[in-house]
Amino acid sequence: MVTPRARALTPDPDRGHLLPDTRLPQPAPRRRVRRPADERAADRRPADSPAGREADRAAEREAALAERRAQQEWVEGAAPELPVRATPPQRVVFHLGPTNSGKTYESLQALAATGSGVYAAPLRQLAHEAYAKLAAQLPEGTVGLSTGEEEIDPSAPILCCTVEKAPMRGELLVLDESHWVADPERGHSWARLLLTGEYREMHLVSAAEAHPLLAPLVADAGSVDVVHHQRLSRLDVLRAPVRTPGVRPQTLVVAFSRKTVYAVAAELDRHRPGRVGVLYGALPPATRREVIERFTTGEVDVLVTTDVIGHGINVPATTVLFAETTKFDGVELRPLRSWEAAQIAGRAGRYGLTGHGTVGVLAGVPGLKPSTALVGLGAEVARGDRASDLPGRRPRLRPELEDLGAATPADLPEALVRWQAWARAATRDSAMTPDDVSGLVLRVQALLPMLRGPLGAAGDLHTVWRLVSLPVDYNPPRRTRWLVLARAALRHAVGLPVPQELLLPDVPVGGAVEDFEQSAAAARDAQTLLRQFPGVAGLEPDDAAWVEEECAEAISELLPDAIAVSRSSACVECGTAIAPWFTTCRPCSGPRGRGPGRDGDRDSGRDHGPGRRGPRPGSRQGRRPSRSGRG
Repeated sequence: MVTPRARALTPDPDRGHLLPDTRLPQPAPRRRVRRPADERAADRRPADSPAGREADRAAEREAALAERRAQQEWVEGAAPELPVRATPPQRVVFHLGPTNSGKTYESLQALAATGSGVYAAPLRQLAHEAYAKLAAQLPEGTVGLSTGEEEIDPSAPILCCTVEKAPMRGELLVLDESHWVADPERGHSWARLLLTGEYREMHLVSAAEAHPLLAPLVADAGSVDVVHHQRLSRLDVLRAPVRTPGVRPQTLVVAFSRKTVYAVAAELDRHRPGRVGVLYGALPPATRREVIERFTTGEVDVLVTTDVIGHGINVPATTVLFAETTKFDGVELRPLRSWEAAQIAGRAGRYGLTGHGTVGVLAGVPGLKPSTALVGLGAEVARGDRASDLPGRRPRLRPELEDLGAATPADLPEALVRWQAWARAATRDSAMTPDDVSGLVLRVQALLPMLRGPLGAAGDLHTVWRLVSLPVDYNPPRRTRWLVLARAALRHAVGLPVPQELLLPDVPVGGAVEDFEQSAAAARDAQTLLRQFPGVAGLEPDDAAWVEEECAEAISELLPDAIAVSRSSACVECGTAIAPWFTTCRPCSGPRGRGPGRDGDRDSGRDHGPGRRGPRPGSRQGRRPSRSGRG
């Protein structure tokens, strides 16, 4: 039992441990504190008396009033306002028109003539394409490239980049595919650039339907010119479906999932062995460029692609065939909208690359029934004969850290929610609408528990916000990857070791195409982190770029065989032809003959590719060399 006379412990300087203190602790001096009269009266009131209940209600009212006062003080210091620029553009030029109408070409010519400025696009492939064109036209060192994953002379007078990497000021801005301002995921980057970008001149390239969304964002311009472009080549609709044996060279065949792409490619490869290529979002950028180059040079006759081809990528295709006209958009499986069909159909018959183009549907692939009527509607929009159904979403505004008024990381969830509520009121009568910040809130809430232990020393407000804002997918199943990267950055900041393999996986040995795709995606995520937090796990962005390059090379070697051996459109039990997203036919999936299952998963990033095979002779698969040994 501990008594009031228990001895305290003091450190022993010679032995380094605690010893009893022979001195008795002195009691703390007591002071008589007189409480307010209302508190003394409350002690004498029965809890359930009328006076007690009225006092409780008064206390609740006072607490609510105090909270409102606190919120008002917070609002006065951080009330949301629409972003403004100090120097508005002297001139804005809208280039409006359908696909293949020369909008981007004229804008790039204006940029080349100016000699200084920025070309910004939604896709790395588009930025790289513009870089290649301008670099071939202008003196060496005049044009640079910056896409987050790849940088070449980023301080050059003319910079080609993705929108998220675009500088906020310069001489001339060319913003391609400007209708992406309405995109629910990335539209805020377009909106911020248009509202706050300080450029002397802006050229906005988009479909005509996006003009009402874009015009209010540059209403402060000194002058505004609108240039309407007409399609430069014919685009005809095929009257009858084309069956797989009748697909001709210079044809793009469109499907909307990785598994369906491989199934269609396998069907076509039976008639053109080794002359069919595939293109989809999970391929590394270097592989995509190589596939496009092989199609451009005629090494590949037919290219089976997802809608990644529809975002302004130019290839010499005379025909576009839709193998399907429905897609899973992350929420539901739905028919294509007319503007989506038009973006894809417009790839046929590119001016200066081929003659006039044709568009139609592909028949003969089990389970796929594309709509001829929808394809015809898309062709009308692509020609400019009909207005599209481009969604009329208002541009989205996302907060920056300085907009939130947060003092600590723990303040961020409430600050984000408050910002969204107040921003709705602030933008009620404007052309903007606040972005959904729930994803940011979830990221902050996932980070806060990490900061309660040894990693708390690294969790200052700006570091947490940089981690929260990393452009790494947070949707399942990629959420775990973001958490791993964030924890690695925090551990590095406090001097704790981080295993290299945790941050950057080795190049697979003897894997299938999908294994290399996943490793390449992990390497791109690592590059994204290392550009913000260099030195984590002793790595630099170039280390992650090397892994991605090795994976891209392996994928390029494996793709022809992967297409040839694909059997995703046949039942694994009986061999009956079925839709590509199933593994067994209906009879074999019954209670008595249930096959491996029918998961129905059509997401391009989660379905399984062809089986594993060993590495090809001479392939560069294996562990990456040390940085000191790479030269």
